[in-house]
Amino acid sequence: MSLRKKSFEVLPALRLRGRPLRSALRRVTIAWMFGVVWMSLISGSQMTLFGRLLGFSDMDFGIFGAIIYAATLAQLVASIVIERTGLRKYIFIYYACGQRLLWLAIAAVPLLLEPGRAAVATFMVIYATAAVLAHVSMPAWQTWMGDMIPRRIRGRYLANRRVWTLPIQIVVVLVAGWVLDRATVAGPMVAERQMLLLRTISVLFAVAAVFGTIDVLLFLRMREIVSPPLLNGRNGQRKASLAGVVRGLGEVAGAVVAAFRDRVFRHYALYGATMAFAMIVGGQFFWLNSLENLGYSKLGANFVFMVCGAAASLLMARLWGKLIDRWGRRPVLILATIGVVFAPVGWLVIPPGSRILAYLLGVVSCALGGAFWSGINLAQIGVIWGFAETRGRSKYVAAAAVVAAAGGFAGGLAGGWLAQGLNYLQASPLQVGPFRWINYHFNFLASMVARAAALTWLIGMPDPHAKRFRDMMRQIRFNAYNNVMPRLFWSLRAAGQWWQQRRARQNGGQRPR
Repeated sequence: MSLRKKSFEVLPALRLRGRPLRSALRRVTIAWMFGVVWMSLISGSQMTLFGRLLGFSDMDFGIFGAIIYAATLAQLVASIVIERTGLRKYIFIYYACGQRLLWLAIAAVPLLLEPGRAAVATFMVIYATAAVLAHVSMPAWQTWMGDMIPRRIRGRYLANRRVWTLPIQIVVVLVAGWVLDRATVAGPMVAERQMLLLRTISVLFAVAAVFGTIDVLLFLRMREIVSPPLLNGRNGQRKASLAGVVRGLGEVAGAVVAAFRDRVFRHYALYGATMAFAMIVGGQFFWLNSLENLGYSKLGANFVFMVCGAAASLLMARLWGKLIDRWGRRPVLILATIGVVFAPVGWLVIPPGSRILAYLLGVVSCALGGAFWSGINLAQIGVIWGFAETRGRSKYVAAAAVVAAAGGFAGGLAGGWLAQGLNYLQASPLQVGPFRWINYHFNFLASMVARAAALTWLIGMPDPHAKRFRDMMRQIRFNAYNNVMPRLFWSLRAAGQWWQQRRARQNGGQRPR
Protein backbone atom coordinates (compact mmCIF):
# COMPACT_ATOMS: atom_id res chain seq x y z
CA MET A 1 0.00 0.00 0.00
CA SER A 2 1.40 3.42 -0.97
CA LEU A 3 1.99 6.23 1.47
CA ARG A 4 -0.96 8.18 0.06
CA LYS A 5 -3.28 5.23 0.50
CA LYS A 6 -2.02 4.60 4.02
CA SER A 7 -2.52 8.23 5.04
CA PHE A 8 -5.83 8.97 3.35
CA GLU A 9 -7.67 5.66 3.26
CA VAL A 10 -6.72 4.05 6.57
CA LEU A 11 -8.56 5.73 9.45
CA PRO A 12 -8.18 9.39 8.45
CA ALA A 13 -9.60 12.03 10.80
CA LEU A 14 -10.23 15.76 10.61
CA ARG A 15 -9.72 16.06 14.36
CA LEU A 16 -9.65 14.00 17.53
CA ARG A 17 -11.85 14.63 20.53
CA GLY A 18 -12.94 12.78 23.64
CA ARG A 19 -11.74 9.23 24.19
CA PRO A 20 -9.72 8.97 20.91
CA LEU A 21 -7.85 12.16 21.81
CA ARG A 22 -7.08 10.96 25.33
CA SER A 23 -5.86 7.63 23.95
CA ALA A 24 -3.62 9.40 21.42
CA LEU A 25 -2.15 11.69 24.09
CA ARG A 26 -1.35 8.71 26.30
CA ARG A 27 0.34 6.95 23.39
CA VAL A 28 2.50 10.00 22.62
CA THR A 29 3.63 10.08 26.25
CA ILE A 30 4.31 6.32 26.37
CA ALA A 31 6.26 6.54 23.12
CA TRP A 32 8.53 9.21 24.55
CA MET A 33 9.21 7.01 27.57
CA PHE A 34 11.14 4.85 25.09
CA GLY A 35 12.42 7.88 23.20
CA VAL A 36 13.91 9.45 26.30
CA VAL A 37 15.99 6.29 26.83
CA TRP A 38 17.34 6.68 23.30
CA MET A 39 18.07 10.38 23.85
CA SER A 40 19.78 9.75 27.21
CA LEU A 41 22.04 6.99 25.89
CA ILE A 42 23.32 8.94 22.86
CA SER A 43 24.15 12.09 24.84
CA GLY A 44 25.94 12.88 28.05
CA SER A 45 29.48 11.91 28.98
CA GLN A 46 29.37 8.85 26.72
CA MET A 47 29.05 11.00 23.59
CA THR A 48 31.92 13.28 24.64
CA LEU A 49 34.14 10.32 25.54
CA PHE A 50 33.23 8.50 22.34
CA GLY A 51 34.38 11.47 20.29
CA ARG A 52 37.61 11.92 22.24
CA LEU A 53 38.49 8.23 22.01
CA LEU A 54 37.80 8.23 18.26
CA GLY A 55 40.29 11.09 17.87
CA PHE A 56 38.22 14.31 18.02
CA SER A 57 40.03 17.63 18.31
CA ASP A 58 38.36 20.70 19.85
CA MET A 59 37.48 21.86 16.34
CA ASP A 60 35.89 18.49 15.61
CA PHE A 61 33.62 18.96 18.62
CA GLY A 62 32.57 22.32 17.20
CA ILE A 63 31.82 20.75 13.81
CA PHE A 64 29.94 17.96 15.56
CA GLY A 65 27.70 20.54 17.22
CA ALA A 66 27.18 22.38 13.92
CA ILE A 67 26.18 19.28 11.92
CA ILE A 68 22.77 18.87 13.51
CA TYR A 69 21.93 22.48 12.63
CA ALA A 70 23.26 22.28 9.08
CA ALA A 71 20.99 19.27 8.57
CA THR A 72 18.00 21.49 9.33
CA LEU A 73 17.93 22.45 5.65
CA ALA A 74 16.36 19.03 5.07
CA GLN A 75 13.24 20.39 6.76
CA LEU A 76 12.65 22.55 3.70
CA VAL A 77 12.33 19.50 1.43
CA ALA A 78 10.11 17.75 3.97
CA SER A 79 7.84 20.79 4.25
CA ILE A 80 7.36 20.87 0.46
CA VAL A 81 6.38 17.18 0.40
CA ILE A 82 3.90 17.78 3.23
CA GLU A 83 2.38 20.83 1.54
CA ARG A 84 2.00 19.05 -1.81
CA THR A 85 0.78 15.67 -0.58
CA GLY A 86 -0.71 16.22 2.85
CA LEU A 87 1.27 13.21 4.14
CA ARG A 88 2.70 13.41 7.63
CA LYS A 89 2.29 10.22 9.63
CA TYR A 90 4.34 7.90 7.46
CA ILE A 91 6.91 10.54 6.54
CA PHE A 92 7.62 10.83 10.24
CA ILE A 93 7.62 7.08 10.89
CA TYR A 94 9.82 6.02 7.95
CA TYR A 95 12.48 8.69 8.26
CA ALA A 96 12.57 8.74 12.05
CA CYS A 97 13.01 4.95 12.11
CA GLY A 98 15.90 5.30 9.66
CA GLN A 99 17.53 7.89 11.85
CA ARG A 100 17.26 5.79 15.00
CA LEU A 101 18.55 2.63 13.29
CA LEU A 102 21.63 4.47 12.00
CA TRP A 103 22.88 4.53 15.58
CA LEU A 104 23.61 0.83 15.10
CA ALA A 105 26.06 1.87 12.37
CA ILE A 106 27.57 4.52 14.65
CA ALA A 107 28.02 1.88 17.33
CA ALA A 108 29.92 -0.28 14.83
CA VAL A 109 32.45 2.43 13.83
CA PRO A 110 35.06 1.67 16.57
CA LEU A 111 34.53 -2.06 16.03
CA LEU A 112 35.39 -1.84 12.32
CA LEU A 113 37.92 1.04 12.18
CA GLU A 114 40.95 1.99 14.20
CA PRO A 115 40.58 5.32 16.06
CA GLY A 116 41.96 8.15 13.94
CA ARG A 117 40.95 10.53 11.20
CA ALA A 118 39.28 7.82 9.11
CA ALA A 119 37.09 6.79 12.05
CA VAL A 120 36.27 10.44 12.79
CA ALA A 121 35.30 11.09 9.16
CA THR A 122 33.16 7.94 9.01
CA PHE A 123 31.37 8.88 12.21
CA MET A 124 30.72 12.41 10.92
CA VAL A 125 29.20 11.09 7.67
CA ILE A 126 26.89 8.62 9.45
CA TYR A 127 25.93 11.16 12.09
CA ALA A 128 25.19 13.79 9.41
CA THR A 129 22.98 11.30 7.54
CA ALA A 130 21.07 10.51 10.72
CA ALA A 131 20.67 14.23 11.39
CA VAL A 132 19.24 14.79 7.91
CA LEU A 133 16.71 11.97 8.40
CA ALA A 134 15.75 13.39 11.79
CA HIS A 135 15.03 16.80 10.30
CA VAL A 136 13.07 15.32 7.40
CA SER A 137 10.74 13.72 9.95
CA MET A 138 10.48 16.76 12.22
CA PRO A 139 8.02 19.06 10.33
CA ALA A 140 5.66 16.12 9.88
CA TRP A 141 5.63 15.37 13.61
CA GLN A 142 5.34 19.03 14.63
CA THR A 143 2.37 19.79 12.36
CA TRP A 144 0.73 16.44 13.16
CA MET A 145 0.89 17.16 16.90
CA GLY A 146 -0.14 20.78 16.29
CA ASP A 147 -3.36 19.50 14.69
CA MET A 148 -4.00 16.80 17.26
CA ILE A 149 -3.38 18.56 20.61
CA PRO A 150 -5.88 21.35 21.42
CA ARG A 151 -4.30 24.72 22.08
CA ARG A 152 -5.97 25.21 25.44
CA ILE A 153 -4.13 22.25 27.01
CA ARG A 154 -0.80 22.24 25.15
CA GLY A 155 1.28 23.84 27.87
CA ARG A 156 -0.08 21.56 30.58
CA TYR A 157 0.14 18.47 28.37
CA LEU A 158 3.76 19.08 27.47
CA ALA A 159 4.58 19.74 31.12
CA ASN A 160 2.85 16.53 32.26
CA ARG A 161 4.58 14.57 29.49
CA ARG A 162 7.89 15.83 30.79
CA VAL A 163 6.94 14.96 34.37
CA TRP A 164 6.27 11.35 33.34
CA THR A 165 9.43 10.93 31.26
CA LEU A 166 12.10 12.85 33.18
CA PRO A 167 12.38 10.26 35.99
CA ILE A 168 13.20 7.67 33.32
CA GLN A 169 15.89 9.96 31.93
CA ILE A 170 17.40 10.42 35.39
CA VAL A 171 17.62 6.67 36.02
CA VAL A 172 19.09 5.96 32.57
CA VAL A 173 21.84 8.58 32.72
CA LEU A 174 22.88 7.50 36.22
CA VAL A 175 23.07 3.86 35.21
CA ALA A 176 25.01 4.79 32.05
CA GLY A 177 27.48 6.87 34.07
CA TRP A 178 27.98 4.05 36.57
CA VAL A 179 28.60 1.55 33.76
CA LEU A 180 31.13 3.87 32.09
CA ASP A 181 33.03 4.33 35.37
CA ARG A 182 33.22 0.55 35.79
CA ALA A 183 34.53 0.21 32.22
CA THR A 184 37.25 2.87 32.62
CA VAL A 185 40.80 1.67 33.16
CA ALA A 186 43.27 3.79 35.14
CA GLY A 187 45.52 5.72 32.81
CA PRO A 188 45.34 8.21 29.95
CA MET A 189 42.06 8.68 28.06
CA VAL A 190 43.25 7.22 24.76
CA ALA A 191 41.72 4.43 22.70
CA GLU A 192 44.69 2.09 23.08
CA ARG A 193 44.25 2.18 26.86
CA GLN A 194 40.45 2.51 27.04
CA MET A 195 39.26 -0.02 24.47
CA LEU A 196 36.82 -1.58 26.97
CA LEU A 197 35.28 1.85 27.58
CA LEU A 198 34.95 2.48 23.84
CA ARG A 199 33.21 -0.84 23.24
CA THR A 200 30.92 -0.26 26.22
CA ILE A 201 29.80 3.04 24.70
CA SER A 202 29.13 1.22 21.43
CA VAL A 203 26.84 -1.19 23.28
CA LEU A 204 24.98 1.74 24.84
CA PHE A 205 24.46 3.27 21.39
CA ALA A 206 23.10 -0.05 20.06
CA VAL A 207 20.64 -0.29 22.95
CA ALA A 208 19.63 3.31 22.28
CA ALA A 209 18.86 2.48 18.64
CA VAL A 210 16.44 -0.26 19.72
CA PHE A 211 14.57 1.94 22.20
CA GLY A 212 14.47 4.84 19.75
CA THR A 213 12.94 2.67 17.05
CA ILE A 214 10.27 1.40 19.44
CA ASP A 215 9.43 5.04 20.23
CA VAL A 216 8.68 5.75 16.56
CA LEU A 217 6.85 2.48 15.86
CA LEU A 218 4.35 3.21 18.63
CA PHE A 219 2.93 5.96 16.40
CA LEU A 220 1.81 3.36 13.85
CA ARG A 221 -1.50 2.83 15.65
CA MET A 222 -2.27 6.55 15.89
CA ARG A 223 -4.66 8.13 13.41
CA GLU A 224 -3.48 10.44 10.67
CA ILE A 225 -5.00 13.90 11.07
CA VAL A 226 -6.10 15.19 7.66
CA SER A 227 -6.69 18.89 8.32
CA PRO A 228 -8.59 21.13 5.88
CA PRO A 229 -5.60 23.39 5.04
CA LEU A 230 -3.66 20.37 3.79
CA LEU A 231 -6.60 19.23 1.67
CA ASN A 232 -6.92 22.54 -0.21
CA GLY A 233 -6.08 22.01 -3.86
CA ARG A 234 -6.56 18.22 -3.49
CA ASN A 235 -3.18 17.87 -1.80
CA GLY A 236 -3.99 14.33 -0.87
CA GLN A 237 -3.94 13.31 -4.53
CA ARG A 238 -0.79 15.17 -5.56
CA LYS A 239 2.61 13.55 -5.88
CA ALA A 240 5.81 15.17 -4.67
CA SER A 241 7.82 14.99 -7.91
CA LEU A 242 11.37 16.30 -8.13
CA ALA A 243 10.26 19.22 -10.26
CA GLY A 244 7.52 19.98 -7.76
CA VAL A 245 9.98 19.88 -4.87
CA VAL A 246 12.36 22.25 -6.70
CA ARG A 247 9.50 24.65 -7.37
CA GLY A 248 8.46 24.29 -3.76
CA LEU A 249 11.94 25.19 -2.52
CA GLY A 250 11.66 28.40 -4.48
CA GLU A 251 8.31 28.99 -2.85
CA VAL A 252 9.80 28.37 0.58
CA ALA A 253 12.61 30.81 -0.10
CA GLY A 254 9.98 33.35 -1.03
CA ALA A 255 7.96 32.39 2.04
CA VAL A 256 10.98 32.96 4.31
CA VAL A 257 11.49 36.42 2.81
CA ALA A 258 7.78 37.17 3.13
CA ALA A 259 7.70 35.78 6.68
CA PHE A 260 10.39 38.23 7.75
CA ARG A 261 7.91 41.02 7.05
CA ASP A 262 5.85 39.52 9.86
CA ARG A 263 7.13 40.91 13.17
CA VAL A 264 6.07 37.81 15.10
CA PHE A 265 8.02 35.46 12.87
CA ARG A 266 11.02 37.78 12.47
CA HIS A 267 11.52 38.35 16.18
CA TYR A 268 10.92 34.73 17.14
CA ALA A 269 13.18 33.34 14.39
CA LEU A 270 16.05 35.67 15.29
CA TYR A 271 15.56 34.87 18.96
CA GLY A 272 15.77 31.17 18.13
CA ALA A 273 18.91 31.71 16.07
CA THR A 274 20.62 33.65 18.87
CA MET A 275 19.70 31.06 21.50
CA ALA A 276 20.88 28.24 19.25
CA PHE A 277 24.22 30.04 18.89
CA ALA A 278 24.40 30.41 22.67
CA MET A 279 23.71 26.71 23.26
CA ILE A 280 26.20 25.35 20.76
CA VAL A 281 29.08 27.77 21.34
CA GLY A 282 29.34 26.29 24.85
CA GLY A 283 27.83 22.88 24.09
CA GLN A 284 30.29 20.02 24.36
CA PHE A 285 32.90 22.23 26.03
CA PHE A 286 31.03 22.18 29.34
CA TRP A 287 31.45 18.40 29.26
CA LEU A 288 35.09 18.54 28.19
CA ASN A 289 35.97 21.04 30.92
CA SER A 290 34.30 18.89 33.57
CA LEU A 291 35.76 15.55 32.50
CA GLU A 292 39.27 16.69 31.57
CA ASN A 293 39.97 19.67 33.84
CA LEU A 294 37.69 19.49 36.88
CA GLY A 295 38.16 15.76 37.45
CA TYR A 296 34.51 14.73 37.19
CA SER A 297 33.81 11.01 37.01
CA LYS A 298 31.46 9.77 34.27
CA LEU A 299 28.72 9.16 36.80
CA GLY A 300 29.40 12.55 38.38
CA ALA A 301 29.25 14.36 35.03
CA ASN A 302 26.01 12.62 34.06
CA PHE A 303 24.54 13.44 37.47
CA VAL A 304 25.48 17.12 37.34
CA PHE A 305 24.53 17.80 33.73
CA MET A 306 21.65 15.42 33.07
CA VAL A 307 20.12 14.69 36.47
CA CYS A 308 20.30 18.03 38.27
CA GLY A 309 19.05 19.94 35.25
CA ALA A 310 16.36 17.32 34.60
CA ALA A 311 15.24 17.33 38.24
CA ALA A 312 14.95 21.12 38.24
CA SER A 313 13.07 20.93 34.96
CA LEU A 314 10.75 18.33 36.50
CA LEU A 315 9.97 20.58 39.45
CA MET A 316 9.29 23.58 37.23
CA ALA A 317 7.54 21.92 34.28
CA ARG A 318 3.96 22.23 35.53
CA LEU A 319 4.53 25.79 36.71
CA TRP A 320 5.83 26.79 33.27
CA GLY A 321 2.90 25.03 31.64
CA LYS A 322 0.39 26.94 33.79
CA LEU A 323 2.17 30.24 33.16
CA ILE A 324 2.13 29.64 29.39
CA ASP A 325 -1.54 28.73 29.37
CA ARG A 326 -2.47 31.76 31.49
CA TRP A 327 -0.05 34.50 30.41
CA GLY A 328 1.16 33.41 26.97
CA ARG A 329 4.49 32.43 25.46
CA ARG A 330 6.34 35.75 25.20
CA PRO A 331 6.39 36.71 28.93
CA VAL A 332 7.51 33.18 29.84
CA LEU A 333 10.30 33.35 27.23
CA ILE A 334 11.50 36.67 28.67
CA LEU A 335 11.55 35.39 32.26
CA ALA A 336 13.24 32.08 31.37
CA THR A 337 15.83 33.75 29.14
CA ILE A 338 16.82 36.15 31.94
CA GLY A 339 17.36 33.07 34.10
CA VAL A 340 19.58 31.20 31.66
CA VAL A 341 21.83 34.24 31.19
CA PHE A 342 23.18 33.75 34.70
CA ALA A 343 23.18 29.93 34.76
CA PRO A 344 26.82 29.47 33.52
CA VAL A 345 28.31 31.87 36.11
CA GLY A 346 29.20 28.97 38.41
CA TRP A 347 31.52 27.46 35.79
CA LEU A 348 33.54 30.69 35.68
CA VAL A 349 34.21 30.91 39.42
CA ILE A 350 35.27 27.36 40.29
CA PRO A 351 38.61 27.69 42.11
CA PRO A 352 41.42 25.36 41.04
CA GLY A 353 41.96 22.15 42.95
CA SER A 354 38.61 22.11 44.77
CA ARG A 355 36.76 18.95 43.73
CA ILE A 356 33.88 19.39 46.21
CA LEU A 357 33.30 23.02 45.24
CA ALA A 358 33.52 22.07 41.56
CA TYR A 359 30.67 19.62 42.02
CA LEU A 360 28.66 22.02 44.19
CA LEU A 361 28.86 24.94 41.76
CA GLY A 362 28.22 22.60 38.86
CA VAL A 363 25.05 21.31 40.53
CA VAL A 364 23.79 24.84 41.21
CA SER A 365 24.53 26.03 37.66
CA CYS A 366 22.90 23.02 36.00
CA ALA A 367 19.88 23.18 38.29
CA LEU A 368 19.34 26.85 37.41
CA GLY A 369 19.89 26.12 33.74
CA GLY A 370 17.52 23.15 33.74
CA ALA A 371 14.78 25.10 35.53
CA PHE A 372 14.84 28.00 33.08
CA TRP A 373 15.65 26.08 29.88
CA SER A 374 12.55 23.98 30.47
CA GLY A 375 10.47 27.17 30.34
CA ILE A 376 12.15 28.20 27.10
CA ASN A 377 11.62 24.79 25.50
CA LEU A 378 7.95 24.60 26.42
CA ALA A 379 7.28 28.16 25.21
CA GLN A 380 9.19 27.56 21.96
CA ILE A 381 7.17 24.42 21.22
CA GLY A 382 4.05 26.48 21.83
CA VAL A 383 5.20 29.09 19.33
CA ILE A 384 6.05 26.45 16.71
CA TRP A 385 2.69 24.75 17.15
CA GLY A 386 1.11 28.17 16.78
CA PHE A 387 2.84 28.57 13.42
CA ALA A 388 1.58 25.09 12.58
CA GLU A 389 -1.98 26.45 12.68
CA THR A 390 -1.36 29.09 10.02
CA ARG A 391 -1.59 28.86 6.27
CA GLY A 392 1.60 27.44 4.80
CA ARG A 393 1.96 25.71 8.17
CA SER A 394 4.89 23.36 7.56
CA LYS A 395 6.74 26.01 5.55
CA TYR A 396 6.57 28.34 8.52
CA VAL A 397 7.78 25.61 10.85
CA ALA A 398 10.65 24.69 8.55
CA ALA A 399 11.58 28.33 7.87
CA ALA A 400 11.77 29.07 11.61
CA ALA A 401 13.95 25.99 12.11
CA VAL A 402 16.26 26.96 9.24
CA VAL A 403 16.80 30.46 10.63
CA ALA A 404 17.56 28.98 14.06
CA ALA A 405 19.87 26.46 12.38
CA ALA A 406 21.95 29.27 10.93
CA GLY A 407 22.61 30.45 14.47
CA GLY A 408 23.39 26.94 15.70
CA PHE A 409 25.74 26.22 12.80
CA ALA A 410 27.57 29.50 13.39
CA GLY A 411 27.73 28.68 17.10
CA GLY A 412 29.31 25.29 16.45
CA LEU A 413 31.99 26.69 14.17
CA ALA A 414 32.63 29.67 16.47
CA GLY A 415 32.86 27.40 19.51
CA GLY A 416 35.32 25.05 17.83
CA TRP A 417 37.40 27.93 16.47
CA LEU A 418 37.47 29.65 19.88
CA ALA A 419 38.43 26.51 21.81
CA GLN A 420 41.05 25.45 19.24
CA GLY A 421 42.50 28.95 18.90
CA LEU A 422 42.92 29.39 22.66
CA ASN A 423 44.11 25.84 23.27
CA TYR A 424 47.46 27.15 24.54
CA LEU A 425 45.64 28.23 27.73
CA GLN A 426 45.43 24.55 28.69
CA ALA A 427 49.17 24.67 29.47
CA SER A 428 49.28 28.23 30.83
CA PRO A 429 45.84 29.28 32.19
CA LEU A 430 44.86 32.95 32.37
CA GLN A 431 44.70 34.24 35.95
CA VAL A 432 41.43 36.11 36.57
CA GLY A 433 41.52 37.13 40.23
CA PRO A 434 41.66 33.92 42.26
CA PHE A 435 40.47 31.86 39.29
CA ARG A 436 42.37 30.26 36.42
CA TRP A 437 40.63 30.29 33.07
CA ILE A 438 41.42 28.00 30.17
CA ASN A 439 40.12 28.11 26.60
CA TYR A 440 36.74 26.60 27.48
CA HIS A 441 35.89 29.47 29.84
CA PHE A 442 35.79 31.84 26.88
CA ASN A 443 33.23 29.57 25.25
CA PHE A 444 31.13 29.96 28.40
CA LEU A 445 31.46 33.75 28.27
CA ALA A 446 30.43 33.80 24.62
CA SER A 447 27.38 31.71 25.49
CA MET A 448 26.33 34.13 28.25
CA VAL A 449 26.70 37.17 25.98
CA ALA A 450 24.60 35.52 23.26
CA ARG A 451 21.86 34.62 25.77
CA ALA A 452 21.67 38.22 26.93
CA ALA A 453 21.57 39.44 23.32
CA ALA A 454 18.59 37.14 22.62
CA LEU A 455 16.46 39.23 25.00
CA THR A 456 16.49 42.12 22.53
CA TRP A 457 14.41 40.06 20.07
CA LEU A 458 11.80 39.25 22.71
CA ILE A 459 11.23 42.83 23.84
CA GLY A 460 9.44 43.77 20.63
CA MET A 461 8.03 40.35 19.70
CA PRO A 462 4.22 40.43 19.43
CA ASP A 463 2.24 37.52 20.80
CA PRO A 464 -1.47 37.91 20.06
CA HIS A 465 -2.59 35.67 22.93
CA ALA A 466 -0.07 36.86 25.53
CA LYS A 467 -0.43 39.31 28.38
CA ARG A 468 2.20 41.81 29.48
CA PHE A 469 5.41 40.62 31.10
CA ARG A 470 5.18 43.18 33.88
CA ASP A 471 1.67 42.00 34.76
CA MET A 472 2.89 38.41 35.01
CA MET A 473 5.80 39.43 37.24
CA ARG A 474 3.51 41.55 39.42
CA GLN A 475 1.22 38.55 39.90
CA ILE A 476 4.17 36.25 40.66
CA ARG A 477 5.48 38.69 43.28
CA PHE A 478 2.00 39.06 44.77
CA ASN A 479 1.53 35.28 45.02
CA ALA A 480 5.01 34.82 46.46
CA TYR A 481 4.35 37.50 49.09
CA ASN A 482 0.99 36.00 50.05
CA ASN A 483 2.47 32.51 50.34
CA VAL A 484 5.75 33.35 52.05
CA MET A 485 4.87 36.13 54.49
CA PRO A 486 2.04 34.31 56.35
CA ARG A 487 4.26 31.26 56.77
CA LEU A 488 7.14 33.45 57.94
CA PHE A 489 5.04 35.30 60.49
CA TRP A 490 3.45 32.05 61.63
CA SER A 491 6.95 30.67 62.24
CA LEU A 492 7.95 33.80 64.17
CA ARG A 493 4.74 33.68 66.20
CA ALA A 494 5.22 29.99 66.98
CA ALA A 495 8.82 30.70 68.04
CA GLY A 496 7.60 33.53 70.26
CA GLN A 497 4.99 31.34 71.92
CA TRP A 498 7.57 28.62 72.53
CA TRP A 499 9.91 31.18 74.11
CA GLN A 500 7.15 32.51 76.39
CA GLN A 501 6.23 29.00 77.52
CA ARG A 502 9.88 28.25 78.21
CA ARG A 503 10.27 31.41 80.29
CA ALA A 504 7.05 30.60 82.14
CA ARG A 505 8.38 27.18 83.12
CA GLN A 506 11.62 28.78 84.32
CA ASN A 507 9.63 31.32 86.43
CA GLY A 508 7.61 28.64 88.19
CA GLY A 509 4.64 28.63 85.87
CA GLN A 510 4.09 32.43 85.89
CA ARG A 511 3.95 34.11 82.47
CA PRO A 512 6.58 36.82 82.14
CA ARG A 513 5.31 40.37 81.90
